[in-house]
Amino acid sequence: MKEENIMAKDYDALARSVVEKIGGAENIQSVTHCVTRLRFKLRDESKAQTADVKKIKGVVAVVQAGGQYQVVIGSDVDDAYQAVGRIPGIQLDGAVDVVEKDDLPKEKKSALNVVVDTVSGAFMPLLPAMMAGGLLKALCAMVSTFGLVSTESTTYTILYALGDAFFYFLPILLGASAAKKFGANQFLGMFVGAVFLYPQITELQSSGAAVDFFGIPVDLISYPQTVLPVLVACLLLAFVDKSLRKFMPKVIANIFVPVLDMLITVPIALIVIGPVTDAIGSAIASGVSFLITVAPPVTGFLVGALWSLMIMLGMHMPLVMIEVNNLMTTGHMLMLPVTFPCTFAHAGAALGVALRTKNKDLKEIGFSAFSSGILGTISEPAIYGVNLKYKRPFVCASLFTGVGGAIIAASGADCIINLGTISIYTMPAFVSLLPGGVGILIGVIVGLVGSAVSAYLTFSDKLIEE
Repeated sequence: MKEENIMAKDYDALARSVVEKIGGAENIQSVTHCVTRLRFKLRDESKAQTADVKKIKGVVAVVQAGGQYQVVIGSDVDDAYQAVGRIPGIQLDGAVDVVEKDDLPKEKKSALNVVVDTVSGAFMPLLPAMMAGGLLKALCAMVSTFGLVSTESTTYTILYALGDAFFYFLPILLGASAAKKFGANQFLGMFVGAVFLYPQITELQSSGAAVDFFGIPVDLISYPQTVLPVLVACLLLAFVDKSLRKFMPKVIANIFVPVLDMLITVPIALIVIGPVTDAIGSAIASGVSFLITVAPPVTGFLVGALWSLMIMLGMHMPLVMIEVNNLMTTGHMLMLPVTFPCTFAHAGAALGVALRTKNKDLKEIGFSAFSSGILGTISEPAIYGVNLKYKRPFVCASLFTGVGGAIIAASGADCIINLGTISIYTMPAFVSLLPGGVGILIGVIVGLVGSAVSAYLTFSDKLIEE
């Protein structure tokens, strides 16, 4: 096992093996990564030797979902990602210098895959900053709540700015990420977000005064911290940019296209996109609130029980985006708390297997996966290394995530502050600062203990042979 761990730390060898088995650099259209996975967009997925990829030391699992070929690495994913970037023909900005994108065959995707791919591609790059901002806001709230720092002090002002800056300027940051995802210039995407936050625009909205643009009425909304308006505006920006470049001579395109991009995109965004997406966001928030209010335990159980499957399929990001938008527009996240037991439940199930099995290798993997889940908030080693492989532990973890989610929903838990990822380190902030915090704690404990006990009782070493 020690030799395997050393091999897994040879990221260049790991990267070369993965790239070779998925068809080489020429088969990679783009590559990004999230917290635990290398996310490849392949030109031809049939060239990937998935069975061989899974056998590479350092690879936890392979997931093909949302139009992406996802190689699960774990907490070392950034090192593996950098190693992939050192392979000739691959650039980490998502471009590959072997084949032009316009020469690629058009990939047929379902509407669901398009939505998942779009949301994931736009949001994934922002997650580290989002988690940092959430934890800093939690720190700020805790030091003021416990009287450690006065809210009137400059220390508090600086701490608050550290935590709140990301969320206030989210339209600018998301503008860069979304524009890049849609194929537009990311700085023009930031430009669109900056217009939304321009002080005079914000003042006009706050004043309630009548606003028009060349006689066309403009119904301004509050854009700071919004999500949907800039996401859709950047989609329009990319469409306008590509349309203009089709007929405009290249010799003048670089001068006039960016100007026309902004002159066309921003007025339409302010006049149409802003009010429409605000109405859609409000309707979604009302729907989520209705579901969680009318039948809290049932909704909590169903969402919690299905959350593991949604993560596996890469379909969880749309719900995360909806909840972030709900927080920005209404100040509440009612649905996301019911998913909090998930990582703990899978860690517990892996622990149950480790305690029950007599197989030394599985025992070591189980304890390692438990530690990754509890200490590192990373569930993939438990899901793919133990639970899904033997099925029964996965069912146990999913069921008790649902039970924990039902308890959390019944307690009226509400994320009124984005505190980032829940873990044993951030649990005090979740319990003390959020409505229903005690319910969150109970739900997480039930998910952890229930999964561990049920996995222990239902697992048998006969499953290894099967």
